[in-house]
This record gives sequence, structure tokens and C-alpha cells, in this order.
Amino acid sequence: MAKDRTGFSEVDDDWDVPYQPADFLDLDRASIPLTGKSPDPALLEFLHRLIAAEGPIHEEVLFLHAREVLYLKSLSAARKKLVCAAVEHLIEAGRVAVDGEFFDLPERPCRYARRPLPGLAKRPVEHVAPAEREMALAGLIHDEPGRPFDEVISDSVRFFGWSASTRGVKSALAGDLYRLRDQGRITGWPDSLVNQIPS
Repeated sequence: MAKDRTGFSEVDDDWDVPYQPADFLDLDRASIPLTGKSPDPALLEFLHRLIAAEGPIHEEVLFLHAREVLYLKSLSAARKKLVCAAVEHLIEAGRVAVDGEFFDLPERPCRYARRPLPGLAKRPVEHVAPAEREMALAGLIHDEPGRPFDEVISDSVRFFGWSASTRGVKSALAGDLYRLRDQGRITGWPDSLVNQIPS
């Protein structure tokens, strides 16, 4: 798969939004066939809508939400293969971009970091795109500049509903923060972090 990482955009005051799976109340589920050797145009359009609504979306989450929206108990190997073929078709057509295990619309920067709603399942760190984690870090720095590295990491852990003991969380967020520093997006390393405004 091709790689097309767009990263995140400039931080706005409304960078922090709740995470909610897309709602497809108007979808005619019976019109989306999951049979045959090649994906039906209706399946292509459905998956494009899902990626447009929820991107950047992890491939496992894409399979899960597609199954839930289509009211399927599970995705058989054949159906999963058909969904994969449909996504590949969208990528080849330039309608979807891929970055590692995440799908999104081409050239769309990540504008929001999505926090979990109370009582709903939290996404594991590997299901949150690096660009979205970077947006959360930059957003927290934007809202309260001048804080040290460790404090920003701790606030990001809480933002996504994780705990400090959750495996892989702190190392992933630290890697994201180092990347922001190396890209020149933040300054004041490591004791007084501020966002660097591009000229």
C-alpha cells in the first residue's frame, strides 16, 4: 500500500472533540452486497463514507465499524477479503490515503483529537493515529503553554482515557512529542513547551 501521511494541521481552539463512531441512519444495508469476487460500487461508496466520517481510522476499527453498521455478527474471511479489496480499490483510485495501518481521505490534515465519551470504550493506543496523538499533544500545549514534557505526556494519557500503566502509551506519546520537536513544531524543550507558529 502507498504511504501518504499528511500529519496534523495548525491547532485551533476547537481541537478537542468527542469520539463517536459514524452514524449511518440513512444507509440501505440491503443494497450493499458482500458477495462476489470483486467489490460492488455500493460497497466502495459505503467504505469511502465510513473513512471520510471516521478517518484517520485504524484498519481493525474499519472492519469492526463496517460489521456493526451492516448488522453483521462477524466478517467471514471471504467478506473481509472483499472489504480489503474495496479499500485497495479506493486507494488505487486516489480516493483514500493510507499511512501504515490507518486510512483517511487524501491530503486531509488531522484537525482534531478525539477523546472518549464517558461510559464508552476507549480506543487502545495502537488504534489512535500518530497524527491524532500529535494533535492532542499540540492542543494541550496550545491550551496551557510552558509546561514540562512529563506533564504534557500525563495530560495526554488522561485525555485519551488511558492510565499511566497502560502498556505502550507513554512510549508512543513520548515518540510523538519527540517527532513534534524534531519537526520544529514545538520549542522550549523539555521544561517549557510551546507550539512553534510557522512563518
